[in-house]
Amino acid sequence: MIIWEKTKLFTMQGTLNIKKEELVQLKNCETELTGVREEFNDSKSSIKKPGLSSTTWQGSLADSFKNVRNDMKSAYDDICGKQFDDLFKKLHERIKSLSNEIDSLGKDISSLHKKIEKLEKEEKKAHH
Repeated sequence: MIIWEKTKLFTMQGTLNIKKEELVQLKNCETELTGVREEFNDSKSSIKKPGLSSTTWQGSLADSFKNVRNDMKSAYDDICGKQFDDLFKKLHERIKSLSNEIDSLGKDISSLHKKIEKLEKEEKKAHH
């Protein structure tokens, strides 16, 4: 009986360590992703370079190019806004879920420790 409980405890502790490591990785990912989002957002202004005017470039090709730029700006706005927001939302949901799993597993491990201690005490009493 005690061997089974100790094996179960060992397995749970291994699972807990894996989940804790995953949580660290997710939080690191969140930090990196925040930096990527900022860099990506900062580079949006480069879409408008070089500026188009009557002295640089004009006509139907320039108008076409302006349309491409507008499409690029829309894509940038979508990526910087909705797509990153959705990604962060999913990341935060997973972090919260994983944190809850870790808390629950920690409580289960604590209960199992107490059960093992109780079984060991009972076993010692039975042998004396």
